[in-house]
Amino acid sequence: MSVPAKLGIGLLTTATAGWVLVQNRWLSTSEYEVTVPGLPISFEGKRVLHLSDLHSKRYGDGFNNLINSCSFLDPDYVFFTGDLFSRSETNLDPKLLLMQRLMKLAPVYYIPGNHEGDVPDRAAVLFEALRREGVHVLVNRSEHIESGGEYINLVGAALPQSHYRTRSGFSGRTPITPRLMRELVGRPEQGCVNVLLAHDPLPFKAYAAWGADLIFAGHVHGGVVRLPGVGGVLSPERRFFPEYSKGVYTLGQSSMVVSAGLGKFRLHNPSQVILVTLKQG
Repeated sequence: MSVPAKLGIGLLTTATAGWVLVQNRWLSTSEYEVTVPGLPISFEGKRVLHLSDLHSKRYGDGFNNLINSCSFLDPDYVFFTGDLFSRSETNLDPKLLLMQRLMKLAPVYYIPGNHEGDVPDRAAVLFEALRREGVHVLVNRSEHIESGGEYINLVGAALPQSHYRTRSGFSGRTPITPRLMRELVGRPEQGCVNVLLAHDPLPFKAYAAWGADLIFAGHVHGGVVRLPGVGGVLSPERRFFPEYSKGVYTLGQSSMVVSAGLGKFRLHNPSQVILVTLKQG
């Protein structure tokens, strides 16, 4: 190979590596308006900051870059839908710091993802520390969020680890059904809006059939690599072209907001901070 050819290949390789590095440090903001039938009038225009799948990313000293992006959006509530840390991380003090800083912006509601479920002892210690800071840790339980004498019911589902992976890999995983949802979190509350936080968006049909009016989820990392006109390419379960990977989806009267997440490798798929403005329907 000639010297000019080698030089050209070297420059192309360097440029490609640089572009991939930029892609994995790029933090994007998406704003959606979501109509929720039956939403109480006092929740009209409320702003929900949706974060998910941070894993081991930092975004500056003390998460300054991430906090600045979140602060600019001026949220009323913060929903974090799992994988606050990666199973390989042992020092979780930085994650506690992040949640402390988010609490200064708005009340924080948090559910675990599959990485927390892989290290339950470590996760339990973090959950207790978060509760002491005032974070609402929803592990298969619900809370009312009140405003102006009205409320919505916020439900946090911790899906079983066998749904994500089994000893044999990704075969034979536990499917999420409306019946299993009732076993995990009970029935949806009648006569009010039920908002569900669930790490995995792929069982959308089961969540809607269970009775969720609005769902927030993550897990799929936007499909890791996104292709124009196609969308996300791969889910963590090694499923190609997952049906729900990023954005807002509707099914009957139910809507679901899926975050592309903040951590892990990605291409043409920037890390995502979401702001959802609630609208009456």
